[in-house]
Amino acid sequence: MIILGINGGVRLGYQDVSAALVIDGKIVAAVEEERINRIKFSPGQLPYYSIKAVLKKANITIQDVDYIATHGSTWGQEYLEVLKGYFKQTFGHCPKIEPVHHHNAHAASAFFPSGYDEAMVVTIDNSGDGVSTQLAIGSENGLEVVDRFSRPNSLGIFYSLITQYCGFVRDSDEYKLMGLAAYGEPNIDLDWLLSWQGGSYILNDKYLKKVAPTASQPTRQQAIYNKNLIDKLGQAPLILGETATSFYQDLAASAQQKFEEILIQVVKGFHQKTGLRKLCLAGGAALNCVANQKLMNLDFVDEIYVQPASGDSGISLGAACYLSYESGFRPKPSDHTYLGEAFDNNAIQKVLGLTHNRFAQVENPAEHASRLVAEDKTVGWFQGAAEFGPRALGNRSILASPVNPDMGNLVNKIIKYRESFRPFCPAVLEEDVALFFEGKQNHSPYMTITYDVNEHGSEALPSITHVNKTARIQTVSCENNPLFYDYLSELKKLTGFGVSMNTSFNVKGEPMVYTPIDAIRTFYGSGLDHLVLGNFILSK
Repeated sequence: MIILGINGGVRLGYQDVSAALVIDGKIVAAVEEERINRIKFSPGQLPYYSIKAVLKKANITIQDVDYIATHGSTWGQEYLEVLKGYFKQTFGHCPKIEPVHHHNAHAASAFFPSGYDEAMVVTIDNSGDGVSTQLAIGSENGLEVVDRFSRPNSLGIFYSLITQYCGFVRDSDEYKLMGLAAYGEPNIDLDWLLSWQGGSYILNDKYLKKVAPTASQPTRQQAIYNKNLIDKLGQAPLILGETATSFYQDLAASAQQKFEEILIQVVKGFHQKTGLRKLCLAGGAALNCVANQKLMNLDFVDEIYVQPASGDSGISLGAACYLSYESGFRPKPSDHTYLGEAFDNNAIQKVLGLTHNRFAQVENPAEHASRLVAEDKTVGWFQGAAEFGPRALGNRSILASPVNPDMGNLVNKIIKYRESFRPFCPAVLEEDVALFFEGKQNHSPYMTITYDVNEHGSEALPSITHVNKTARIQTVSCENNPLFYDYLSELKKLTGFGVSMNTSFNVKGEPMVYTPIDAIRTFYGSGLDHLVLGNFILSK
């Protein structure tokens, strides 16, 4: 059974366009459209390049696909006709299309890859198919929906609203609000906006811009709040791009605390109903790694799995997994997210020749990269298959020293070209986690959960320690990524620490690099010192 999962839509509100392939229950490939067409989020588009990429990886054609799985089970026949026309016009053939409920797709993307036998499955986002939060039980019998929260009662809308008020772009910059929150104090009471009442949460729509049920939702360029919110908060919304003063830092901190408080209530109530002690998370709001830390450390949560592509890009994967199970092929657990295209040394060398670059060829790229980082050089790292999801996990990464206290400011300023308050993530040898970081699980390979940095870690590794003494870690094992593990091991020999700064290989506002030409372009368009592509090194 070959199932092609897709996410996208013909309205600008639909974004995170992607495609995934599940064959006989095995997750074979998954790619985000933005990585190839270089349009961030690819809003208002249906997948094209990503479909071609996943079919190419499996060495099949569209004629070999049995089903197309997509979200939008409530959108009606008209959308299915749009999809049929699109596939026939663009690919010359349209397999049978099966729509899946948006939150069932999110839930499937988390539960089946987790490998858990039974778990609470909580999906949270702005909304999809009219639902903003879903509680389901995952078991050998698939997914059983227990409860749903409908728009406008939405944790995602709440967080996006404050994101926008603090001068960021909603449905895009929520992670910036999370980073800014660490600089503020949660001293602004927001109970009047979001509250827990009678076993559910309520978002006060008095402060939301009214939208008719049949009308399109506001674009990112339009406010989703109204004048009532401005009057209540007493300070005007921050203009896009302006520096956040203490009020907006405190507002961010207060919103983060309120989000965590309500989310914990949701999960706690679900646990009390079911007695389950394993937790799976997906949906855009599940990318809030600070809240995930609070959930991980709850006394009734034994294990937690957060889908690495929790945003809507993961819908393609989840829809395919859901339909695979319904078709009799239970999706197999997945222990990695390296699901995109890989480029071997021959392909890389061909590109280097076309671009007339001078380069050195080395036998051991991990050893050379570790030596450069130990010498306080910054390195673009391009290896193996591209990651699926928003995090660079050692295949499309920028690497730098975690020891140099100035490195964070340097990378933000001359490489990433982004805000100074943005933190950096550490990649750490899995066996060394407890030396620097504190958390219930020593296994956290996807950068989806923050950990406390202990006293030794904050002193030794200043460039990856956030202002609140936390870090969103990536644990690396030899089984999960052997070459990246070798890099960290070599770095440990040179510096004494098997830890590296690891941030996504891109500059502000651009998608993560995908091809060798993307990596070369970004290398020369930023302040990076060196670029390691496969076994080749470029230097400035």
